[in-house]
Amino acid sequence: MAYATIPDMTLRFGETEILRLSAGDGALPVEIIAATVQRALDDATAILDGYLRRRYVVPLLAPTADIVRAACIIARYDLATGANKEPSTQMKDDRAEVVAWLKMIADGRVTLEGAAPVNAGSGVQASDRERLLTPSNVGFM
Repeated sequence: MAYATIPDMTLRFGETEILRLSAGDGALPVEIIAATVQRALDDATAILDGYLRRRYVVPLLAPTADIVRAACIIARYDLATGANKEPSTQMKDDRAEVVAWLKMIADGRVTLEGAAPVNAGSGVQASDRERLLTPSNVGFM
């Protein structure tokens, strides 16, 4: 499940921009090539999850507006990269801003409201304290 949709992309960047970016050859197609944009959105979600999983249960069940924005920015950058396309300075700056924000989330300096934190208490824990109850002092031996 991607955190953003093709309509999110067109609302944020405009239909003409997404039309242009969805074409592999740089031409302006009649319709948005949905498979290309969806793949970029799925990849953006995977990148976001890579940063978020350190602190939150992923995938996020209810992505916030910030997460949707971040997914759109990363997807836009990816769509503008490769073949005979080059991301603009604005696209590069926007992506760098999003990555810096994601690093702050991963480091715990920024929190996501409403996201389920990873349960730090789960799993095996080890202790070097002396065991109070052992088979020998409980009468099992």
